[in-house]
Order: sequence, then structure tokens, then C-alpha cells
Amino acid sequence: MTEDDQLPFDGPSDDQQNQPTLDAGDASADAKVASSASDRNDHADEPVEVNAPTSAEPIAERSEQPPVPEEHDVTAQPSGSGTSLTGTSESSATGAAVSKPGIPTQTLYFLTNRMNLNGILSSRLVAPRESFQKYYTDLLQQTPGWVPLLRDAPTPAQIEAVTSERGAGAPVLVEFPLDVLGKVTSDAPIVFVPAVAFSEAVAIHLPSERDLREHRARGYSNIHPHDQLLRVTPELFQSDASDVITLSPASPAPAVDWRSIDRIRGAINAAFASVNSGEQLVLAAALVGATKLPAAVSVPDWFRWLELDDHAVHDTRPEPDSTRPDHVGFRAAYDVLGDRDVNEAWSPNDVLDAVESRVREAGLADDAADAMVRNLGRVRSIVNVEVDFEPFRPSARALVSAKALLLVLLRQELDQLLAWPDDETGADDATRIVAAALAGRLRGLARESTELRSLALDDLTAAWAIRVARGGSASLGRAQLVANSRGTSLKIGGVEVASHGALLPDLVSKYQKTAEARKQALRIKVSRAMGWPVEHRVQIPAGASVETNESLITIATPGEVVVEVAIDEDGFVRRLESLTGGERRRAAEAFAARR
Repeated sequence: MTEDDQLPFDGPSDDQQNQPTLDAGDASADAKVASSASDRNDHADEPVEVNAPTSAEPIAERSEQPPVPEEHDVTAQPSGSGTSLTGTSESSATGAAVSKPGIPTQTLYFLTNRMNLNGILSSRLVAPRESFQKYYTDLLQQTPGWVPLLRDAPTPAQIEAVTSERGAGAPVLVEFPLDVLGKVTSDAPIVFVPAVAFSEAVAIHLPSERDLREHRARGYSNIHPHDQLLRVTPELFQSDASDVITLSPASPAPAVDWRSIDRIRGAINAAFASVNSGEQLVLAAALVGATKLPAAVSVPDWFRWLELDDHAVHDTRPEPDSTRPDHVGFRAAYDVLGDRDVNEAWSPNDVLDAVESRVREAGLADDAADAMVRNLGRVRSIVNVEVDFEPFRPSARALVSAKALLLVLLRQELDQLLAWPDDETGADDATRIVAAALAGRLRGLARESTELRSLALDDLTAAWAIRVARGGSASLGRAQLVANSRGTSLKIGGVEVASHGALLPDLVSKYQKTAEARKQALRIKVSRAMGWPVEHRVQIPAGASVETNESLITIATPGEVVVEVAIDEDGFVRRLESLTGGERRRAAEAFAARR
């Protein structure tokens, strides 16, 4: 991943070395969720390659004595890293990482460079070279499809291998506990795994204060806070071992499409980032596999996890229902956007051409095909500025998939899409969630700003990616939705990922249960709050003189003038039934208002 991909703030270049150390920020509260996202029991039967030394391979001679750690004139504090490593910690007074004597014996290391570390931090995964969007040569170059984990401090030759490329930056060691291997036990100096969740990391080691300063000098919008992991541990980079162990996994690597994994994670994240009500949370929950959903929320039957999960090399998703144009339209848009990269090339008309091609290949039934053609034709007219964009209006002919695709073609960036007010788009809840999922699919997760991400959800989807890479369950985890009078919440794999207010009441049912004597007043109150027409009928006595102008009616009469305010009940109920999204919430507030 490049510096450009990381969207840096005004930090110095690698050549600017003589800067004061930046203060460490407080660790994000979300960071405490880390280990809950990954079930280590899932690792028991997963593929792990052990690189045991043989007579045919050069063997690294381990030093009989560990490197002597440097001494620092800083009061040492407990590491808190959760391993037997007597390593380093951060001083709360200075924000500087400090070293303590000692070398770990029950730990594993991933060796890389500072630039690749940015890619790991943004994705929350230590994965093979194929997972990086921008990559600087390190040990992954020698182990396609595998991640090599070292048991001992790296040799000089290994350090040279990860820092040789211009711009790679200093060497970095990411420390993991042994239990990331599950039940696999081995004393081999290198163990190969398909991937490791970054949430399992207990420390990030750098060789010097200068390297720490350089790392902290750059802030990136797509990286969660991680200061609590940073350590300066020079002794780990001073091994005197002279030989290099050949990095050669014993078997072929698992076939994993890491780009697809990132795009799926992006779609999941964006769907939840778009949620701002209990009803929308129900829809997002359906997309990740939740069942037993509230009947009060209408959920399209194609809102399901299988529609998002296309990670397999050979697509195992069932074909969309050819009688349902919305299902076919969503699948086509989702697949097409997954193949695009807006940073490389972007043409809304090319996207529409590809979507239309896939729709034709789906063999839609005649009526469904007509509906899809009309909708996509309207989308193209708006994209090409042949007709104006106007807020969507409730219509049985308007497809959710087409409306969502239009919103993404007009605003590709997730932050801009979500900042677009619903009253300007007219998007209902389903359209908003689907549009966000499509935008996330287009961008992926690793490049997205953490302002639109949840650390808990990031680590859950990272744990899912690990299971997929290890040949385990493709399920994201058990999704449990709770909806009651106190609010709505969703847990995935026992981790709460979102919570919102209670579901809105059924307004038509609420109105019908109102006493007859109060219905007229309720219709007037709600209609005025919503800006709906309210009829005013005036009974004019016989012989009265009536004068009118543009804004005033004058009635001259000795009799009494009666003004009656009325609203047709059938029309009022139809308006209630058509409400969606923010308009429905406004109406619910009007129902609850005292006046």
C-alpha cells in the first residue's frame, strides 16, 4: 500500500529524521475488542505448514546466548503484552516506547517493513503477498500464498530481505502468541500459516526511537489507533545468526482470492455504516445471515449472506430468481462493481453496460425483463444528465437495485453517499442499505476511513477471512438480532456490532386503534406536521358579502361563519402506508407529539 493509498496527514518524509518524538495518543476503546473476534478453537484442524530443517536445506544456527539488550535511561514499566516476552512498553508520561531486558521464548514473529505494516494495519490481517494493494518486498515474496512466522529473532539476512527495496522503511516485527497456531505444536524455526488476524498481535517491535518517530509521524485515515502495541526493542534486530533458513512451504498454498475477500468485507462494513435506525439495522442483519426478523420490517427475500459471499474461486452462489428483477439487478451490480477499481478507471456508462449485459445473460422472464430495462434506462438518462435527478417517489415499478446503483454511480465515495440526506434522495431503508453495500463493494475495506468502520466488525470479518483461508466455515458467524421496546441490537459470534433505537410502531395500526372521537384531530396534527394538505371548509350564511384576493377572503355578514377543518380518512391512511425511511420516522414523532 502506498503513502497515497493511506491518505497521510501533513507528516514528514523518510528523510526528515531529526524531529521530536510525537506523543502517543490514547488507545481507542474499540481496540479492547481485538481477541474476541477470532475463535482459536477454529484453528485445530486448519492447514499449517511447518518448515522443519532437513539435511537438504541450510539451517540457521541459533545463538547459544541471546543478544544483549541495550540499556535505556528510562524507567521501565510492565509490558502488558500478554506473553512471556520481557519486552517494551510505552511511558504514560512521555508517550515514548521504551525497552526492557529479555527475549521471548513462547512467541512468534512476522517480519516485514514499515510500509507493509501500514497495509496490515489497514486490513487488520497478516495475509500473503497477494493481499497487498501496494507491496514492498519482504519474506512474503518467497512464500506465495503463505505467511511465514519466525520463532526467533530474525537474522541479518532476513532483515536485509525486508528492507532492500527503496522506500520500504525500517524492519518491523509483529509479535503473536503461540496459540495463533491452535493445536499445532512444533519446534521448527519457521511455521507457515495461510493468514493471521492482526487482532491477535501483542506487540509491534521497531529497532529504534527514530523508527518509532517516523512511524508515528504519519497519520492515516484508514488505520485504527494502535499506539498501545508499539515497542522499541533493538535487541530483537541484533541476532548474530549467520545462516538463512530456506523459506519453502512443504505443500501448495490454499487458493484464496484476497481481493474478493477485501471487497466482501467492504460491502459488509458499508452496510452497517449506513444504518441509522432500528429498521435499517434489521435489513443489515438480514444481509449477514440473521433470522427470526421482526415482521414489521419488510425485508426482500434476496437480502441474505449468500448474495455477498462470492469469495470462492468457483462461484458457489445459487443463481438469482429469474422472476425477480430486483434480485437479478442486485447480483449484476454487485458482481460488476466487485471487478472495478475507481482509482484505476471509472466510467458510469461502462458500469451500466456491464450490468445490462449480465442482466441479459440471466434470462429474466418477460415481465421482469421489461421492468429491469425500464429502470436501467432511467438510471442511464440521469447519469448522462438527459433528465434531472429528483427524489425517488414510492412506486411498485421502481426497483431497489436500480435506485441503489444510481446513487452509487452519482456518489462513489461512501462518506459522500452517506452524507446525502434521505429527504433529498427519497431513498427508503432498503435502498439506502443496498446502495451502501454496493459502494463498499466498489472500494473494499482496507482503503476505507476508520470513521466509517467499527473495530469490532473489522476484526470479525478478519476472523472470517482467516477461516476461509484455512478451509473452515464460510459463515460470518451466528447473527443474533434483538428488537424490543428498549431498542435494537445485533451480535455476530457473540460480539455486539451495532445498536439503535426501538423499531417504529405500525402507524396505520396505531391510527386504527385510536378512539373515533380523536381520529380527526390526530389526522390534522399529523398532516400539518408532515406538510400534507388540510382542507378548510367555510359555511357562508345567506346574504353574506364575500371579497377575495390572492391571500385574503373577507366575509361581511351579521350571521355566524363556521370554519370546518377536515382530512379525508382514506387518503390519510394511504399516505401513512406509503411512508418509508426518514418520512416514516417524522410521522411517528408527530403521532407521539402532545400537540
